[in-house]
Amino acid sequence: MPRLLLIAIVLAASAGWALAAEPFVGRWASTIDACIGRGDTPATAVLAATDTTLSWFAGHCRIGKIYKVGTAAYLLAHCGESDVPVTLAPQGERLKVTWNRAKPIELQRCQ
Repeated sequence: MPRLLLIAIVLAASAGWALAAEPFVGRWASTIDACIGRGDTPATAVLAATDTTLSWFAGHCRIGKIYKVGTAAYLLAHCGESDVPVTLAPQGERLKVTWNRAKPIELQRCQ
């Protein structure tokens, strides 16, 4: 097999892996207007989620344990000195968030 073809196959395969992010990764807010602000409540703050961290009104948290059922992710977030149960259930451009067993909040993806 020509070396150039082998390199192209390896690059194509690794590019597919790089695109496989969790569906909850991104910036989310209750309204489009809230996407640009820095609020201090669930209704006014942006939730910024990566594969390993969450930042929201409650502060910055590191994702510890995670398990999934369908597209929903059930997390144990390490926030300072406390562990917080969080559920992130993406549905297209919306994300239902349950933070520390409180009433679920629906957010939309920030553009």
